[in-house]
Amino acid sequence: MKHGKSVAIVGVGGLFPQSPTLEHFWRTITDNINTSARPPQGRWLLEPDDLYDPRIGAPDRVNSKRGCFIDDAALHLPAAGLAVSADFVAGLDPMFQLLLQAGHQAFNDGLTDTLDRSRTGVIIGNLALPTAAASAMARELLGRTFEEQLLDRAISDGSPKVAPINRYVAGLPAGLLARALGLGGPSFTLDAACASSLYAIKLAVEELISGRADAMLTGGLSRPDSLYTQMGFSQLRAISPSGICSPFDQQGDGLVVGEGCGIFLLKRTEDAVRDGDHIYAVIRGIGLSNDLGGSLLAPAAEGQLRAMRAAYQQAGWHPNDVDLIECHATGTPVGDAVEFSSLKSLWGESGWKRQQCVIGSVKSNIGHLLTAAGAAAL
Repeated sequence: MKHGKSVAIVGVGGLFPQSPTLEHFWRTITDNINTSARPPQGRWLLEPDDLYDPRIGAPDRVNSKRGCFIDDAALHLPAAGLAVSADFVAGLDPMFQLLLQAGHQAFNDGLTDTLDRSRTGVIIGNLALPTAAASAMARELLGRTFEEQLLDRAISDGSPKVAPINRYVAGLPAGLLARALGLGGPSFTLDAACASSLYAIKLAVEELISGRADAMLTGGLSRPDSLYTQMGFSQLRAISPSGICSPFDQQGDGLVVGEGCGIFLLKRTEDAVRDGDHIYAVIRGIGLSNDLGGSLLAPAAEGQLRAMRAAYQQAGWHPNDVDLIECHATGTPVGDAVEFSSLKSLWGESGWKRQQCVIGSVKSNIGHLLTAAGAAAL
């Protein structure tokens, strides 16, 4: 993004834990609601009590039975406006339904009647892990194969119970949303871990600034088979044993895994003004860096500083101009300490003055949404 050019957010859509609408989401934040809870009945393949072990890092066990979950009953596809059949969508994992609902909401939140849909694209961050449907399909196929080999006879009980298209967990979501809305611009997903949705937004901004597209849907999605993430972060010793995410708090004892989707409709600011869109925010600068010396759970301040300084320089801002910073802050003691250290370095010798700037993290309300974390924060 060249200095002086900017991109406007003109549409917003999202579903988050215990927040089926954006109005609910705002109340979740302002009312200090912690959405952490036990998984919905049947969400995990095994019962949480059978998997639980309070020992940190116990093999094949989870040290917390809590997460921040989307209620599938909150998923409602729009009655009109999608060029895919309801029967087709009904056979897809809830992840796809979550994206279609949030994406349709964001698209229709902007002024799109005169938009050239052939020059509108979709770039989203999405977690490349098995969904619940993909896991069920694997059990169905591999389990039957194992049984056939064990009993030395063919076993067939008719057609597959899970639609085979559910095997495309990584790349299909963006393509499906583009197809459903009749969009012909660039369309792909990426998985850059916790940075995914903000990285997707950066790439969408570049499509607009370069003139390759006139509008972009972008953001993040995360709704895997949650037992994978619960088990994985338990083995990484990163899960909060208390089940409470406490960013920048001395009581912080780890992260709580969340799920959800946040999607934004972007236009060049000059086009948004011309079209009469409601402009929620203007993106003035984006910084990107690789954390060369850090790791998944122990980031390095040097990489964070390069990204932040690049964004401020691009926007033409000074760090002391900012009133609020929505941080990554996952509730892990090491990660939060490094992030706070990075901010102190960013503010420089003049330092931070009391009441100068508020910092916080929405993860205290809805947990860590992984590839959708940045979208939830935005």
